[in-house]
Amino acid sequence: MKRLLFGLLGSLIIFSGGFEYYIRTPFEAGKLDDVSRVLLSRGGSVLELRLNSKGYWRQRVSLKDIDPILVEALIAYEDARFYSHGGVDIFSATRALKDLVSRGYVVSGASTLTMQLARLLEPSLGKRTLLTKLHQMAYALKLEHQLSKSEILEAYFTLAPYGGNIEGIKAASYAWLQKSPDSLTMSEAALFVALPQSPEARRPDRNPAEAIVAKNRVLSSISAKLGITQDALDELLLEDLQF
Repeated sequence: MKRLLFGLLGSLIIFSGGFEYYIRTPFEAGKLDDVSRVLLSRGGSVLELRLNSKGYWRQRVSLKDIDPILVEALIAYEDARFYSHGGVDIFSATRALKDLVSRGYVVSGASTLTMQLARLLEPSLGKRTLLTKLHQMAYALKLEHQLSKSEILEAYFTLAPYGGNIEGIKAASYAWLQKSPDSLTMSEAALFVALPQSPEARRPDRNPAEAIVAKNRVLSSISAKLGITQDALDELLLEDLQF
C-alpha cells in the first residue's frame, strides 16, 4: 500500500513539474507577426494591399483600434466570465460534461475566448475529440499564464476568420463595411461577433441574408446582458447593413 501511495505521489510531482514547464514554454506566435501591408488614404480607403505570406488579409490590431461596443458584445455572447477565469471556465466545462454524460452527445460548448484563440494559433486543436479538447484547455492555460486579458483579446481580433481570406477585425471592417473598426454601430458589432462562428456560410458578399440572420441572433442573445431595451432591440433587429 505504501509503495502505491508513494508511486502516486511521485507521479503527481512529476506531472506538476512537467505541466509547470509546459505553461512556461513560449507559445508559437508566428501567425501574429505574419501580417499584410496596407496603404490607406486620408479618408480611410485602401490604396494598396499586399497579402501576407499565406495569402490572407490580416492586420495586427490593438484594443484602442476597436470600438469598445464590439469587445463588450463579444464577451457577452461568447464568454461572459472571460475576466474571472484562467483560460478554462470550470462552470461551463462541468455543465458540458454533465450534459455529455447524461445525454450521450454534446449539448452545449464550453470553449472560452482563450480556448478559441488556442485553436486559431494551433489549427490542429480544432478536432472534436476528448484528447484534443484537453490539449486545447492546457494551451489556453499556457496563454493565460503568458498574456494579459487585453493581449488575448488583441490576438483574437487579429486572427479571427471573417470569410474568404479575411482575418482579423481590421481587415474585416474595411472589407465588408469600408470603415475602421474603431467606430461601429451595435448592429455592426453584432455582425462581427457572429461571422467567426461560421465565416463562409455568413459571408456578407455571398450570403447577406444569412449574415443578417446571424447578426440578429447575437443581438437577441446579448440584449439583456448589455441593457438593451426591448424597443431598442426591435429597432436593431429591423436594421439592415450596407455591405
